[in-house]
Amino acid sequence: MLGTNLLFLSDRESFIVKSIIKNIKAAGQECTFCQLSVSDIKDVEEGSNGQIYLYIDDKNDLDEMGITYLRDLVKDKDFDLYVIGYKEDIEELKAGLLSGCVSGEFYRPINANQIVAKIVELSGNESVEKHRKHILVVDDSGVMLTTIKSWLDEKYRVTPVNSAMNAINFLSKERPDLILLDYEMPFCSGPKFLEMMRTDVDCGDIPVIFLTGHDDAESVKSVLSLKPAGYLLKSLPKETIVGEVDAFFQKQKAMM
Repeated sequence: MLGTNLLFLSDRESFIVKSIIKNIKAAGQECTFCQLSVSDIKDVEEGSNGQIYLYIDDKNDLDEMGITYLRDLVKDKDFDLYVIGYKEDIEELKAGLLSGCVSGEFYRPINANQIVAKIVELSGNESVEKHRKHILVVDDSGVMLTTIKSWLDEKYRVTPVNSAMNAINFLSKERPDLILLDYEMPFCSGPKFLEMMRTDVDCGDIPVIFLTGHDDAESVKSVLSLKPAGYLLKSLPKETIVGEVDAFFQKQKAMM
C-alpha cells in the first residue's frame, strides 16, 4: 500500500532544502527528507506516496550507489522521480545513471515558492490514481459495466470495455492487474477470449475472474483448464463482489 509521504532526497540538508520542505509541510503535504544513501532510502521508501524529489546541491558529492539504488527503486515500483538542479547536471544524470526514469525537472536557480506549489499539485490525486490497482472489466452489457465500475472505482482504477475485441485492443497498449470477464458475449465468448489470452506471451499471465450469470457446474468445469483466478455470479451483492476483489489482491500481495 502506498504511504502518504513524498520523499525529498539530497546529498545534504542545506538551507534551501530545509526551506522547501518546510513550505511543503506548511501547504499540508507530508514530506520526509532523506540523505541520498542506500541505507537511508531503504528506511523510508515504504512510506512514499510514489513521488520522489532529488535536489542536486553539488553533483560531485552525489552518492553513486545511492543514485543507482534510487534508479532501481523508481523503475521497480513505478515511482515518479523529479530532479531539481542545474540543467547541465540534470542532463548528465538523465543521459547516464538516471536514464529513462526522470519524470520531470526543475532548473536552478529556482523560485522556491513556485516549486513548492508545483510539488503540492503533483502530489495530489493523480499520483494516488496512478498507483491504484487497475481492473479491466469486459462485458457486453452497458448496464453491467456501469454498475461494476461504480462499485469498484472508489478503490481501484477501472476500465470498462464492451467486447472481447475491444479488450484485445486495450491489452495491446496497457496491462491491467486483473480482468473481470463476462462469460457469455456475442462474437467471442469469455472462455474463448481467455483461451486466446493464455497463448499470448505478453498478457497470458494476467489474472482473470469470471463475472457471469452462469451458475451451473458444467460452465464452471469447462473453464477450469484455463486457470481463472475466480468465478463470481453477477447476482451477488455489491459487498460480496467488492470483497472478493479485495481478497484477491490481498492474497496476491501476501504471496509476493
